[in-house]
Amino acid sequence: MQTTAYPCRICGISGIMPRSAVRILVAIENPAAEDSLVRLAASLASEPWGELHLTHVVTPDEPALPDAQKQLERAAQIAVDLGVGAIPHIVHGPSVTQVIGEALERWNCDILLMGWYGAVDRDSVLSSNNRALTKALDVDTLIFKDKGFNGARRIMVPTGGGPHSLMGIEVANRISAAWNVDMQVLRVARDPACREGDPLLERYCQQVSEDLRLQLRLLDLNPPFEVVPAQDVVTPIIERARVDDLVVVGAANDWREEGFLAGSIPDEIAYRSPCSVLTVRSRAPSTYRLSSIFWEHTIRLDLHPRDKWEAIDQMVDILVEEKQVPSSQKDNVLEAARSRESKSSTSIGRETAIPHAPMPDLPGIIGALGICPEGVDFNGVSGDVVRYIFLLLTPQQNYRSYIPVLGQIAQMMHTDETRSAFLHCQTPSELTALIKKREAAAA
Repeated sequence: MQTTAYPCRICGISGIMPRSAVRILVAIENPAAEDSLVRLAASLASEPWGELHLTHVVTPDEPALPDAQKQLERAAQIAVDLGVGAIPHIVHGPSVTQVIGEALERWNCDILLMGWYGAVDRDSVLSSNNRALTKALDVDTLIFKDKGFNGARRIMVPTGGGPHSLMGIEVANRISAAWNVDMQVLRVARDPACREGDPLLERYCQQVSEDLRLQLRLLDLNPPFEVVPAQDVVTPIIERARVDDLVVVGAANDWREEGFLAGSIPDEIAYRSPCSVLTVRSRAPSTYRLSSIFWEHTIRLDLHPRDKWEAIDQMVDILVEEKQVPSSQKDNVLEAARSRESKSSTSIGRETAIPHAPMPDLPGIIGALGICPEGVDFNGVSGDVVRYIFLLLTPQQNYRSYIPVLGQIAQMMHTDETRSAFLHCQTPSELTALIKKREAAAA
């Protein structure tokens, strides 16, 4: 692969940024016509030292466009004017998929952002480079369907509760903060009959509402949300979408399956929506399994903290004792975990809390699991004491990577049976075996 790179105009040196920066590879098909994509990318990388790699791919089948270098420089200036570092690249290789895959690894990018300029139908979806890339690359992927986008007055986020939807909420929150616009979360409770006043439907909507509120709490977010009963999922979303909105929707869980990629709910939303749509796909949730995060040496079955602050201290001590965290970093980890807890309780109900701390330069997720038989008060909304504490240290530069893990923990601890089984484990090995059993059953 050959590449032509230009210096970042903020730091002045090509490719030099703090390792904790968010790096986004923006695949530019036509550098003269994708300014909206660059502005969107800049809003996602707006935290200090965020970095964009504006990448135009040249292959034997796709020759370089006239003035591509000049137009990439112009596009990079758009990002710089918005306060975000931007490095333009013209990259040569045998195929788009191979070149983008190598570029993601070479520049250590966290996110792949692409534009979608074709029709949303089966033939164009199945034959697209977008499909090949999302199938071949295990990276957080955003695909932008531009319908004359000139900014938005509201970010609307339909969610189905899956990992892609949760990442979509995170992405939408970042955009809404960068643009200082409102964000509205929408959950459709699908019911074929949908009879008004039906007590079963009302109960179902209440359960869906409680689940959505819990998911937002897991993300430490509190946007307005609406639960709408309907016979189909797409219609109420389209009815509520305005021309001056941006819709951010999670990809279908069957994103990689050939027979179902076209015609999925996100595809239909992108096709029917009156406004631009950003489709979000998180990297494979299987990248992180609970059994690979919580292992025998980082589990304690008999903790007796006086309060939640002492509980967090004890959990961090576990990681230091087991050499998962250098002793020199103990104070930094404690500060990060305590700072997060001071914002709002990490209790999620069901006697479970998930304190977590984002750490710069952390290459993966580190966890500790503590059982408190007598319970400890985490000042949660439900008022229940917490007996099960899952401490997570997560990469600050990839703030979305922990979302599937949060979801897996919440799902696993949902039932009385699982919590009772955890409490009655006599050894850490019994508990890890139980986690693996629950993972196998959910697979």
